[in-house]
Amino acid sequence: MDKKTVRRVVIIALAVLLVEQIFFLICGFGLPAQYGDTFMGELKSKHERLKETPGQRIVLAGGSGVAFDCDSEMIDEIFPSYEVVNFGMYAGLGTKAVMDLSEAYIREGDIVILSPEQSEQTLSDYFNGEYMWQAADGAFGMLRHIKSENFEVMLGNFPGFALEKLNYVWKGKNPPTDSVYQKKSFNTYGDINLDTCRENILPGGYDVNQKVRFTEDVVQPEFLEYMNAWAERLEKKGAAVWYRYCPVNELAVEDADDLKSYDVFLRQKLDFPVIGNPKNSLMEAEWFFDTNFHLNQAGKEVNTVQLIRDIKAMLGDDRTVNVELPEKPHRTWEDISTETRIWTARDSEAYQGEETIVIPENVTQIGDYAFSGCTGLKAIVLEQKDPSKCIVGQHLLDGTSAEILVPQMSADSYKRNYFWSTYAGQIRENTDHAEK
Repeated sequence: MDKKTVRRVVIIALAVLLVEQIFFLICGFGLPAQYGDTFMGELKSKHERLKETPGQRIVLAGGSGVAFDCDSEMIDEIFPSYEVVNFGMYAGLGTKAVMDLSEAYIREGDIVILSPEQSEQTLSDYFNGEYMWQAADGAFGMLRHIKSENFEVMLGNFPGFALEKLNYVWKGKNPPTDSVYQKKSFNTYGDINLDTCRENILPGGYDVNQKVRFTEDVVQPEFLEYMNAWAERLEKKGAAVWYRYCPVNELAVEDADDLKSYDVFLRQKLDFPVIGNPKNSLMEAEWFFDTNFHLNQAGKEVNTVQLIRDIKAMLGDDRTVNVELPEKPHRTWEDISTETRIWTARDSEAYQGEETIVIPENVTQIGDYAFSGCTGLKAIVLEQKDPSKCIVGQHLLDGTSAEILVPQMSADSYKRNYFWSTYAGQIRENTDHAEK
């Protein structure tokens, strides 16, 4: 190939690349916002409330555990000199994102309570660019508060975000929003309204894929430094910054005896106070809703009363909190029996070479990495119509591009489910494989 031809090919390639980038920019920024009514669409409202709320504030920051577990109106009534802003969002977004977005509008006199879920992901520098684009859709100015170190991740996720927006516009159909995980489930404080979430719906009472450990290796050393630097910047503004343990389903805790030494470790490593008794974060399974960190309505009230007591202790207020606590909800689940199958990572070896795997309706839990490495797998057929009755772990399909086929009329429910939404791009209605 002569130089003239090479030059022409390079010019054509650059032109195609430029057109492609312009196309993505038009789709991403030019098309109407599509995610405003989704769960992630609430983040810009929280951001705006934090920016606009006057006076001294109590700012609750963390993942969805904070959104589910706190009654801001109750806190507001007990502390009338403060306004309450619930800045809890979604652990899948990354704790760093919530911290970065809140930092810009914290000011003198604020009390900031950081309460991430007790997991390796939330206690790390994890950042999800895909969810950040969805949250910023229609309010892209919010992104100026994201740290530059996350720009590479944001850029890598932009084409997918742009094409997904185009797909919704093309079909004339916004992302489905008819579960608790949607914007209209939040109240004006930023809490999730739990009127319909009054019992534990987890098979067996807890998520076995979300085991909770109180050991030093759970929290990333770099994240400890990140939290300390963040708290120092807020304290220089005149704010008080405290850390509080997020409530956790005690059935999910591997060894509760580790909590005491972990608490000592955490208090030594953090340069800002850890408030409350860590044992109070361990709550019975009846108080939870759909994850090991999401409380139901009664659990939310119990946790909020304890949070109020923790705040009062830090403020030197020894007056009694006179709030009538709710009764513990009745246990609604059965113990996992030999008839209820739990699919675990070790099962993947049994399915090497399989093209189709049918998961019966009686399977209530699918473990982490259950089918990873099954390179020949083309389809996982689920017979369960209700996704809430079958909890799925992480990395289910690592190393395989298999589709997840669900019963007809169930695809949207699976895509919106807290656990199954991770695999939304691979979920299809079962039209090609007969259910067995």
